[in-house]
Amino acid sequence: MALTLDAFMAELRSDVDRFEQAYRARVVEKPDQYPVSLPDGQEGLWFEFFMDFVTNGNV
Repeated sequence: MALTLDAFMAELRSDVDRFEQAYRARVVEKPDQYPVSLPDGQEGLWFEFFMDFVTNGNV
């Protein structure tokens, strides 16, 4: 099945928005376990968190 760039980008934006909403909900529930800022050198964890959310549904 063909996928246009526009459709791919729309899906990606949706995934990003869903991740943000889910993560922010966890911040409220467990602020000590869900930081909103990562220290220098650890920024790549955001991508890991996002990919785990997209592939496994984990936040």
